[in-house]
Amino acid sequence: MSNLEKRIKNIVSHWFITEPLLFGVQAAHSIIPNPNLNIPVRSGKMRIEYSPKLLEAMSDQQVEFYLKNEVFRIMLGHPYARLPLNPRYGILSIASDVCIYASCYCRRTPSGFVGLSDSYGNDLPGVLYLKNQAVRFGTLTHPLGIKWEGSEELKFFQRNLSIDHYSGNLKIVDDLSFEQWYRRILFLVKETAIAGEDAGKAESSESLLEAESEESELWEENQEAQQHIKDQIKKAEADAGWGGIGGEQQRAIKDSADFSFDYRRALTHFRQSIVTANRTLTRMRPNRRYGFSAMGSRYERKANILIAVDVSGSITDESFEHFTHAIKNFFFLKIIEKIDLIFFDVNLKNTKPVQFRKKIDLDKIKGRGGTNFQPAFDFFEDHKSEYSGLIIFTDGEGNIPVQKYSNNNILWILDSRLAYEKNHQWINTLAGNKSTYLPF
Repeated sequence: MSNLEKRIKNIVSHWFITEPLLFGVQAAHSIIPNPNLNIPVRSGKMRIEYSPKLLEAMSDQQVEFYLKNEVFRIMLGHPYARLPLNPRYGILSIASDVCIYASCYCRRTPSGFVGLSDSYGNDLPGVLYLKNQAVRFGTLTHPLGIKWEGSEELKFFQRNLSIDHYSGNLKIVDDLSFEQWYRRILFLVKETAIAGEDAGKAESSESLLEAESEESELWEENQEAQQHIKDQIKKAEADAGWGGIGGEQQRAIKDSADFSFDYRRALTHFRQSIVTANRTLTRMRPNRRYGFSAMGSRYERKANILIAVDVSGSITDESFEHFTHAIKNFFFLKIIEKIDLIFFDVNLKNTKPVQFRKKIDLDKIKGRGGTNFQPAFDFFEDHKSEYSGLIIFTDGEGNIPVQKYSNNNILWILDSRLAYEKNHQWINTLAGNKSTYLPF
């Protein structure tokens, strides 16, 4: 056993006494050296890999930080969460770093989250990237380009990309989830590249994204790993085994450990409800004991569904891509005979539905105005004899529609968790309506 391996073993053994949750999560993973690694530590596929060359030059305190940081990342679920469509791995890692920074290495103040001065968390690559962007935003007149002046996107980054006057550390105002940070940072990377940076800064950003891509190379969805993390967190709650993990860290870990939600489960239930709605009784030969009182069942495994797509100004093309990807995976099956699409903002954009295709060009759909759900509801209820159910894809920002019928079968798919949290309560009060959201 090398000297570095002994040092790592001593650190983990110490966790057994002082940090039972960290030890329990780490114990499910193999800690192995990877000489080809160009970053200190990474995790995924039930292992934690480290670079012997980089860690050997570090103090025990620094080695423990990198190991602990990776276990925090695992507890937050990032290496085992569902990946977005065509993910940018470097941006996934940056978003993960920012979430770890906000939840584990910041103090919460009335005006936001500010990094602790004596913490290595300020040196996380994703945090350094945002600090550089904060400086850039403070020096440029149009950091996202002229077309974004006065936009909500620019205001978000101006609000969250700032340096605390007293500590000199990054200050974050909004408390966002991992998937929300991913979408924001993806937008930032794209728009800053379009807006233009000087050669040195552009090259530095590309180098960072390449290094951060290595961080998340092993990431893939793993339900079994998610369940193990959830079990360890439940055990920590029951046994008060949080160790040195403070209240804010506990809150973030418990919030991130809610793996019970899965939009695919909601789609599956919707599909099952369509099949159930087409159940018919069949007359069989009489049963010797019960006669004709026990009828048989036959399911018509064909159904038509209607999808109403919000094309108002708040829906991005990227969100629509995720939506079509989800729908294709679940409804291009023999159970569904036909999928029709209508598009709406303040009114219907097409009075005659179009058939769902693998690729839909949103540029050809004239919309981008406000949002009114009533026209989509009215169309569905006026054509109830033609459709077994309705799916509405939206961000939920609009007036509550009025229903004519109470036996509707309607699933709302909201484009983000934030949209779901803001709107799912009023949606679920509508008879026959259920709601879910896409994680990205």
